Amino acid sequence: MRITATLLTAYLFALPLVTTSSKAKSVNSPEQFAYLAAEKAFAKGHFKTYEKLKKSLKDYPLYPYLEYKERLDDLSLAKRKEIDQFIKTYSNSPLAGQLKSHFINHLAAKKEFDVLKDYYSYGQNPRLDCAILEHKLQQGASIKDLTDDIEDLWSVPKSQHKACDDIFNQWIKAGYPKHNTAYHRLYRTAHEGSVGLVKYLKRFLDKDKQYIADMWVKVKKNPGVVNRRNFFPGIDPEMEAPILVFAIKRLAWGDRENAYKVWQHTRNRIPLSTSHIDEVERTLFLAMATENRAKALEWLDNDNLGSFITDDLVNHWKLAVLLRSERWDTIKELYTLLPKNQQNSNQWQYWNAIAQQKTGNQSEALLTLKLLAEKRDYYGYLAATRLEQPLKLNHVPAPIPEDTFKQVKNSDNVKRAKELFELERYINASREWRYLIKNMNSDAEIQAASKIAHSWGWYNQGILTIAKSGYWDDTEIRFPTAFKDSYIKMAEKVNLPPQWLMGVSRQESAYGPLAVSPAGAYGLMQVMPATAKVYSKKFNIPYKSRRDLLKPQTNIEMGSRYLELRYKQMEQNPIYASAAYNAGKQRIDMWKEFGRYPTEIWIESIPYTETRDYIKKVMTYRAIYALKLGVDDDTFQYILTTETGGLSSCDVAQQSSEKENASC
Repeated sequence: MRITATLLTAYLFALPLVTTSSKAKSVNSPEQFAYLAAEKAFAKGHFKTYEKLKKSLKDYPLYPYLEYKERLDDLSLAKRKEIDQFIKTYSNSPLAGQLKSHFINHLAAKKEFDVLKDYYSYGQNPRLDCAILEHKLQQGASIKDLTDDIEDLWSVPKSQHKACDDIFNQWIKAGYPKHNTAYHRLYRTAHEGSVGLVKYLKRFLDKDKQYIADMWVKVKKNPGVVNRRNFFPGIDPEMEAPILVFAIKRLAWGDRENAYKVWQHTRNRIPLSTSHIDEVERTLFLAMATENRAKALEWLDNDNLGSFITDDLVNHWKLAVLLRSERWDTIKELYTLLPKNQQNSNQWQYWNAIAQQKTGNQSEALLTLKLLAEKRDYYGYLAATRLEQPLKLNHVPAPIPEDTFKQVKNSDNVKRAKELFELERYINASREWRYLIKNMNSDAEIQAASKIAHSWGWYNQGILTIAKSGYWDDTEIRFPTAFKDSYIKMAEKVNLPPQWLMGVSRQESAYGPLAVSPAGAYGLMQVMPATAKVYSKKFNIPYKSRRDLLKPQTNIEMGSRYLELRYKQMEQNPIYASAAYNAGKQRIDMWKEFGRYPTEIWIESIPYTETRDYIKKVMTYRAIYALKLGVDDDTFQYILTTETGGLSSCDVAQQSSEKENASC
């Protein structure tokens, strides 16, 4: 594209509009400058300048975004032809769907239902569905004709959009809902919704069943009420049984022992199906096992969990209970009963090998451990360390044909995503990227896209993209070493290994400096703004707003300081410190009380699945980054040669008369 001298005047006119923007620092081409100037001119109503700029950008990848703003500016029916043309022309961009969505909402607001049906498929949006049903009523349809659709919209465990109020009211006046429909919604609401909605739904039950709603309200407020002798009247045991199941499951995750006692007292008060009993006992077992209660092993020995042999979570906690008890023969027996997919998992193969080793079958154990030691994962690294073999990186670049790479690189979506990424329009860039990946036909194309994203410095997108292809051995894309110097420099300041900081970043954000979590954590090491405020003062780190946390150097310093604090607080134990980085210090202090075990067994017994997986990944990523940096790392040696959990010497001292002399 040629930028003419005539347009330079327009650029100069628009210059003050863009140089005051936070985006200006990303401009690195005349086309990008012209695009930003065109956006500003359009927003300011300087349409002559805008048209000149737009004309020069006809071949620029983001030209559709200018067209989109024009179409969005006028969604009237008079512009329907232009809107249809845009949707057709840019069907390979998320902009087409976005414009269509805005047009649909506009048509609904203007009550243009005859046109709306050409764009909207019923069942996608409750608000629009209710508007359409109300229009049908006005056009002469009867409530009876629409009952099935209204019932589907009404039967959810939450209040629907207020746009549905009128049609629901008319439906109710016509004698709906019937008891079964109302009970179905009440049952779902009791499990997923609010007490207020349960109370509201009571009126729609048959008179002789309304007591069920009262029971649900009491149990949602206080599940312990089921222990009262007269709580279950036995009028309709089939409807009362789920209330008991719900209550015991809720109690189980609080006071485990009390929940067990309540279950023993109440289980025979009303008839329960086998599935109800299994559901309760599964929950009680999991709750007992996570806190290392003796009853978990008792339950396992009594084979109360036989119906859950395909249940991954139950089998994990069976394993954890048996490991804590050093029941190696039982672990071997359990392994033979597992479904093939679980037997073939690295976790079960590793622990079966250890059980074989502990019970004298050295040759079978050695064979399995040797096979595992070739793998680049947590159990592979445990196996290699046990065998005193070097850990394997196993890097094999993704096999991307050159013509496939060129085809993907030259696609419209990639071109648009690249410009948007450079202009820091990350949301739109991500939308283009998702659309690109969704419409790809082969793993090679997805791998090409991942390599392209990586080359831009869009590391987390590269990681997430290559994962979609199921290709795990390109460690250049999957484990970037960007910002390496910053990690090494910061590691020296906090006296922690740089590979640990990099491993945390890889797990926290997939190495995305611009990542923002739903919880509001920012950047590479997912730092919370509240933490940043404290640490900026404590360590004199420049920090004005949460946007600063998107700067790699600032984020690395904040996150490293936080990890350093946890490490010092928690006995200089890297497992505790990593777990606390994820779940908080209080939880780890609580989990320590569940007993002291070899560290690899303590890790398997971490109560939270998220934190348990987090630890395994961070320790593995730490070892991988050590290999990539060419430095030694003792992570897996530490895991295999130490014990974790229980009271530390400081804890013991603080509970005794030696508290004053304890140097904790």
